[in-house]
Amino acid sequence: MAIRNANRDNFKSMIAGDFVVVDFYGTTCVPCKLFSRILEDIEAEIPFLNIVKLNTTENPDIAREYGVAAVPTVHFYKDGQLVESHVGVMQAEAVKDVIARYMYA
Repeated sequence: MAIRNANRDNFKSMIAGDFVVVDFYGTTCVPCKLFSRILEDIEAEIPFLNIVKLNTTENPDIAREYGVAAVPTVHFYKDGQLVESHVGVMQAEAVKDVIARYMYA
């Protein structure tokens, strides 16, 4: 499953799946670019992982609705419910730990 970009029209339906990693990022955010590469590496390693990216610069209303005040912020959803969130760049192992904790639970 490829990394998919969300917008205000499809965001809620995209996070409604079994397990979803959501990357809230900003257009000019340098740490966001670093985290994006980390997610790309994880996606290559776990190709069935559902990863959604939301540009908060283009979708500030969604960012506000989901309590995102800084980027990068990563949310982990299980069956449409937020189960964990993190502000700032997460290292690959930390992301994989969260995936292992919730994906098959």
